[in-house]
Amino acid sequence: MDESLNDIPGNKIEMAESNAEANAEAPAEAPAEAEPLKDTSPIVEMAGEVDSPSASAPTGKETSPAKRSWIYRFFNFLLGADSRLGRVMRTILRWAAAVVGLFALGLLAGFLLLYQPAQKGLDSANQQIGLVNDENSQLQSQVNGLQNTLTTANEAVQGAQEELKKAQARNSLLVVIYDIANAQTYLAQKDGAKLINILDKTSTDLDAVQPYLLTAHKDLADELKSRLETVRSVVIRDAQLAQSDLDNLYSALIAANDLVFGSKP
Repeated sequence: MDESLNDIPGNKIEMAESNAEANAEAPAEAPAEAEPLKDTSPIVEMAGEVDSPSASAPTGKETSPAKRSWIYRFFNFLLGADSRLGRVMRTILRWAAAVVGLFALGLLAGFLLLYQPAQKGLDSANQQIGLVNDENSQLQSQVNGLQNTLTTANEAVQGAQEELKKAQARNSLLVVIYDIANAQTYLAQKDGAKLINILDKTSTDLDAVQPYLLTAHKDLADELKSRLETVRSVVIRDAQLAQSDLDNLYSALIAANDLVFGSKP
């Protein structure tokens, strides 16, 4: 009977409401004391391992990033990808690197195509110049040798010329001596015409030897010229005095030949 009443929906609602009011009016019962744990050290250790952060594990708090230097901030602002200026500067640097690379390639091409051939040509020209200088040195040595030979030949020629002049002067002096000997003969024969002619010829022959005598012995040349003029002036007036003057002139000429040329006629 009672079970059938409980199955009715309206009765169920009323019973639930009554139970709720009874629970609200009844005092709350104190919870039962929890029994103490006998051995909690393993649990505590496990809890410590779970709760304590390790050296490598991140902590719950967010760490603030380290402050960068002003140089880093400056270059990051100037070249960083996160700023508009940095992106522009990166583009400019790329183009500048491309231009520098092309310029370097141009320099390399110029070095390989222009400088090296020119340097080789310059080295070859320097070698040729060195060979020419060596040849010039050899030719200069030959020229110096020829000049020395020419100098020696000129000295020999000058010596020969001096000997020739000396021989010509000696020959002229011997002719003068021969003329005076003939004058003595004509004076002894009292042939006045031939005597005057031979004395005139003697004056001409003595003039031919005078330059050499003036160079070698000026006083002796003047003395011979004076004696001949004396003989020419005296021979017409006084034959005996003229004979003495001719003898003295002949002796003076012989002495001059020995003194100047070192040999007797």
